[in-house]
Amino acid sequence: VERCVYCAGRGESFESIAVSLGTDWLQVFAANTQPAMAPIGVSALAWPMGGGADALREGTIIRLGTVYEVPGKTTVRSLASLFATSSEVLRGANPDIGNDQETVEEGSRVCVLASICDSQVAPDGSGLQDTA
Repeated sequence: VERCVYCAGRGESFESIAVSLGTDWLQVFAANTQPAMAPIGVSALAWPMGGGADALREGTIIRLGTVYEVPGKTTVRSLASLFATSSEVLRGANPDIGNDQETVEEGSRVCVLASICDSQVAPDGSGLQDTA
């Protein structure tokens, strides 16, 4: 399965997919401004079926975020902060990063759901503000 790509199941929506990943529906919706590449015979992006902007057809291929190649070994927390997201959201989009895993190896490709509407983002856009 291609990283950062998801195949919607029956009854799924941008909202339900986002909730399962611990993020906001707008994040998932915004990642789909252009159709994802789909396998032959599968609809690339089936926009609403009359159920509103959140309705997806079963089998719809959507992007979850952006694939990022880690330039050097880093911590999960630092990587999440870099993209103004949380370690939990990063792990949700990357099941291969275990809950007890603290580092991500150089060259790893991770799916990043960077926060697009977060009041905790630092004013300079450099990541999450330190709230401690």
